[in-house]
Amino acid sequence: MTKDEYKQLVWDYDLSPDDFTKILSGKKEIGTFNQDWAISRVLENLNYYDAMVLVPYDVLRNRWSYVKGKLFNKAIKNGYEFLLQRYPVSIAG
Repeated sequence: MTKDEYKQLVWDYDLSPDDFTKILSGKKEIGTFNQDWAISRVLENLNYYDAMVLVPYDVLRNRWSYVKGKLFNKAIKNGYEFLLQRYPVSIAG
């Protein structure tokens, strides 16, 4: 994750890049900051291509039922919902 991406993701929180990375990978929780929260931040604040680098497709698919309720932007939610319905298996090379 680049410094600019990190700033886009947690500009309003006092989290280190290392903490956010650990939370995103599911290796750490800090209060209400858990993997689902971190995934939702990535999906709503980065473009699709950058988001898919940080959130592997399989992780997104497995966590989707928990993450989708945290997304505020309906267009983003619908876009990822479409992706997951259209490609039920990993699209990674």
